[in-house]
Amino acid sequence: MADAAAGRTPETLAPVGERTYLADEIFFSTTDARGRIRRANSTFMRLSGYPRGGLVGRPHNVVRHEDMPAGVFRAIWDGLEQGMAVSAYITNKAADGATYRVFGTIVPSGDGYLSVRTLPMLTELRDRVEEVYARVRAVEAASAEAGSTAREVAAAGYAALLTELRAMGYRDTVDFTRQTLAAEVSALVAAGVDIPERPEAEGPVAEILAGMNSVEVSTGGLVALLDECARLVDLLGRRVADIGVLGARLGGLREALRAAADDDVLRARYEEVDGLLLEAAEELHPLAGQVEELRADTDSVRFTIALLRLHNLAAGFFANQVLGGDDVLEDNDAVGSLRELVTALSDGSVSLSQRLALFRARAALVAGDLELVAQTLTDTEAPLSELVAGLGPDEGHAAPPVLTGNDAPQHEGSAQDPRLAAAAGAVGFAGGPAAPAAALQAVAGMTPSARARVLGAGGFPEARALAEAAVAVRDLEVPDESEAIAKALVGVRGTLASLRR
Repeated sequence: MADAAAGRTPETLAPVGERTYLADEIFFSTTDARGRIRRANSTFMRLSGYPRGGLVGRPHNVVRHEDMPAGVFRAIWDGLEQGMAVSAYITNKAADGATYRVFGTIVPSGDGYLSVRTLPMLTELRDRVEEVYARVRAVEAASAEAGSTAREVAAAGYAALLTELRAMGYRDTVDFTRQTLAAEVSALVAAGVDIPERPEAEGPVAEILAGMNSVEVSTGGLVALLDECARLVDLLGRRVADIGVLGARLGGLREALRAAADDDVLRARYEEVDGLLLEAAEELHPLAGQVEELRADTDSVRFTIALLRLHNLAAGFFANQVLGGDDVLEDNDAVGSLRELVTALSDGSVSLSQRLALFRARAALVAGDLELVAQTLTDTEAPLSELVAGLGPDEGHAAPPVLTGNDAPQHEGSAQDPRLAAAAGAVGFAGGPAAPAAALQAVAGMTPSARARVLGAGGFPEARALAEAAVAVRDLEVPDESEAIAKALVGVRGTLASLRR
């Protein structure tokens, strides 16, 4: 990515004592199951201030900075021990006391772990997270002062971290990893970070670099979908909220119509409308869960694409460093490092293929169900409107007039009733979604006729939103590039095997 780095320099306004680096300086290390460093590339050694090979065999916390809460590392280890990838913003301390900040992503790798670090691209988020860390450290300090053990201090910090993440809108550390890794990788790609091409280079390492370039080309379409996946995740999240409000409105509307249809003519119309409303309610009942599952599937696909690109970049840049002489093939087991990176890349490709199969199956199901509910709601609008128009005041008695600012008499439930407009906003179709309980509470004191008018006013604009969501689901086509990736990696593995001999 020589072009992306051209003309750029590290941050010039960095805090005193901070060691900076560029977006294309991606570095990594591998550790055993206990966190002792096995391998590292030259960028890690340069930033950490340790000599080549001087880190091998040492615990990775040799670069731990005192600003980092114990709870963060408790969260990292908990995730890794469950076999999951974990990402975090981390401040490290170099051998000479300088600091350097990274966005680190650690994954299980064989009988140990692989950690890839990049320059934090989302600096505003990084700064917010560092503010969180300061508050978590304060909790840990109070716990330590109270006589807690180191394990108890870390547990207190972990609990405080989870509380802070939820306040930021993340469900837990897994959700933070999924959302943030995808956004960081998307920002890296947008900044022009890609694997260098060296067509003039020859030899086995050049072949490995060419293989990584081939994978990058094959997955280019996938990476381009990161932002589109994020938009679909957001859209589906909004539709889940809408479905909850709509379900409450349908239930309240059926109840109000049942009470308000007090003559034979209205009762016949009510039976027809109630059948349609019941059909819509039954179709809607499982939909929120299905949409939420599809949202999680989309999120998972987005995360896996990002992790795949991250490992592709790490392997490609390391091969380029070896070609450039920054890393020496014979030192620090560079072949072993490449093998671990390639294995992580291969595992990511298999995982993506599996997740895509699940996503496609669920997407087809959910899109069909969204369209079905949307059509049922649309079919209900005309008979519902006719029924509501024929409703009179409850039990044949005129409701007390409601006076407005100009003292004009206006009956409860009339089109001019200001309470109708306010309630319409509360139930969600005039002023945005509201909690289902709040939606029904807004009309609880009205007569059945008035409730029916409010809850049925305007028909079902949600039908259009659900239909549009179905289109968005069908439009997101994520190609499965696992065969192309596997083909490229066969050659890379063959080259690595020859280097071992």
